[in-house]
Amino acid sequence: MPTKLIPVLFVLLLSYACANKKKEDKVEESFHLTAERTARLDSLNVFFTQKANEDILPGFAVSIFSKDTVFLSKGYGFANMEKQLRYNPQTVQMIASVSKTLIGVALMKAVEEGKLSLDAPINEYLPYQVVHAHFPDSLITVRHLATHTSGINDEPNGGKGNIFAKPLLKENWREVWHPIIAKYNTNETRPMDEFLQDVFSEKGAWYDEDTFLNHAPGTHYEYSNYGSALLAHIIEIAAQTDYREYTRKHIIDPLQMKRSGWSKAEVDTLNHIAYYNDRYHALPEYSIVTYPDGGFYSTIEDMTLFLQEMMRGYDGEGKLLSAASYEEMFTVYNDSLDSRTGLIWDLDQGCCIGHGGNDFGIATMMFFFKEQGIGRILFSNLDVQQEQQDEAFYGIHNELYTFE
Repeated sequence: MPTKLIPVLFVLLLSYACANKKKEDKVEESFHLTAERTARLDSLNVFFTQKANEDILPGFAVSIFSKDTVFLSKGYGFANMEKQLRYNPQTVQMIASVSKTLIGVALMKAVEEGKLSLDAPINEYLPYQVVHAHFPDSLITVRHLATHTSGINDEPNGGKGNIFAKPLLKENWREVWHPIIAKYNTNETRPMDEFLQDVFSEKGAWYDEDTFLNHAPGTHYEYSNYGSALLAHIIEIAAQTDYREYTRKHIIDPLQMKRSGWSKAEVDTLNHIAYYNDRYHALPEYSIVTYPDGGFYSTIEDMTLFLQEMMRGYDGEGKLLSAASYEEMFTVYNDSLDSRTGLIWDLDQGCCIGHGGNDFGIATMMFFFKEQGIGRILFSNLDVQQEQQDEAFYGIHNELYTFE
């Protein structure tokens, strides 16, 4: 079962929400909290409290905001059921594939600094060659990695990057997981650069021609965690700076994201979630070798600061990147492909910009409406794999969109 997978239900919910937004809804001035909107926030608080009391999700946190005002930022239920620790806006957790959005910003910063070019072949930066096994004459570019059109397929080596502190026990998992739990238990921590070389280099220990699809680069959309991690690695090579340091210098510190980082050692370990599988068993602590694709630790509060900057950037008012860089990052790569993507950012729904994530013990959503000028974030500590859990998570997410 693949991790970091976004359920199809979200597409249906967001499509409905987008269909009910009109271009004239765009807020030209600061967003005013009217009596009607205040009443709606009160109603939402009641709804979220009721959902928490259903005990389908252990806990969750939500945020609703404009680019300069936070309207709701609150936790519901338990961040850690065993310790009776409540979710709150400062609760720390890994945020799964929402982490990738930092890759998009870091990429554009490196481009602005003249460190790399979007349309340069990736082999201009790597110390080894990555050649598409089925289209060796078609070069993979930086832009291909950033738009998930490189032709890379994660499946042959999927799951090798999740490192658990203790072995996973079969009795804690549904039977569908049993055949692959043993594989997870053999994973070993190692430097990301070595891991990626073993996956992508023809001389790598895990090299498999099936790592590449039967599609030439630039012609087909295929979401890739490892392709995203490879892009982050290229950024750090080009910038001659560790990716963690690069993102801290150019994103985390400037936005004063004080409870965020790339390892548990960097963040608050007391106000930290327990990660639960879909049978409500707390998982052993784990890390991700390809950490840029899903291993960022943050909070609802910090990621609100981050998305507010993205919203200001969309409006030409951002401070991390130039207006031209934001525009490039948020522009659809190719309308003719199955999925519409900017540079890392999900643009599949025309009204919205953002990203979602799903990994062991994690479900996350972070999007903002372009014309409406409202951002919404939902984090939970359960990997929503079963129907009732899926409906609960996306029901909460959908309800966030009733505030307008």
